[in-house]
Amino acid sequence: MNPSKGVFPEVGWGSETAFMRFYAGVSSAKAEELRAFRSRWPERSLHAGRHEWRYRLIAANKRGPVLLLLPGAEMVNDLGFGFAEAMREAEWTVLYPGYPRVFAIDELAAGVAAVLDAEKIADCAVLGGSFGGAVAQVVVRRFPGRVRSLILSNTGVPMRNLVAAQLAALSIFKITPWPGICALLRSSLTKLLNPPAQDREFWRAYFDELLTARLAKADFLANIGQQLEYHRRFRFAPGDLADWSGRVLIAESDTDVIGPRRRRALRETYPQAEVCTYHDAGHAPMFSRPREYLDMVKRFLEQET
Repeated sequence: MNPSKGVFPEVGWGSETAFMRFYAGVSSAKAEELRAFRSRWPERSLHAGRHEWRYRLIAANKRGPVLLLLPGAEMVNDLGFGFAEAMREAEWTVLYPGYPRVFAIDELAAGVAAVLDAEKIADCAVLGGSFGGAVAQVVVRRFPGRVRSLILSNTGVPMRNLVAAQLAALSIFKITPWPGICALLRSSLTKLLNPPAQDREFWRAYFDELLTARLAKADFLANIGQQLEYHRRFRFAPGDLADWSGRVLIAESDTDVIGPRRRRALRETYPQAEVCTYHDAGHAPMFSRPREYLDMVKRFLEQET
């Protein structure tokens, strides 16, 4: 995989033949929904700095408010396809980038701003889940005028005590063969999403495609490096956004892998935030509680319309 392309597909990826390779035996309707999503909203691309960015613009019937949907460590622009379509049906235009293979969150933040510029979007609401929440917090500090409101979902602030764990993970995974990493990721990603039982066959196929055709070991290591940099270099405080007039929503779960200490630190950093706590929803209520999650986001963003 060309390092300048990051997670983006090799020649032939995205074809009907490639799609059927992974989804032919999947009975869930989500396979056809994903196919329709990719067909209706093809990737756009631009060069920003040394990298090519690919993103989807899921446009409402009329160009209304924009929601910037930032991916997590999966790095791609269609994991949340169902949520993006539902927001479009609610008359929101969703800008959904994937991340190229970069080695600093500052580069991701600058690339996000370049995508906004390319689509002539002056400002937007931003939703960042998991690692996407880390990116969102850097974006709002670097480009506060571009962010009207901020949703931080199942994420945390940078904490120095996590540096050692990130360094250890980077050292271990550097010498671990990619097939072994993929086996671990297939299991952990399905557990983190915790989708309804009837959709698990689809998500197994999706993660097989993601790890076979879309991501390489170098992308995975780059993301660990970004998380390491986040915890080692950044420090956030409640006063950082004193001059920013936007609103903040924190979505959390009491059974998240992000534990009580990190959840408390996030709330303390944004004392003005509205907080929605899910019970027993795991790390990704967008997938484990899709209807409740969608309703929460729409209610919070109603004041933006």
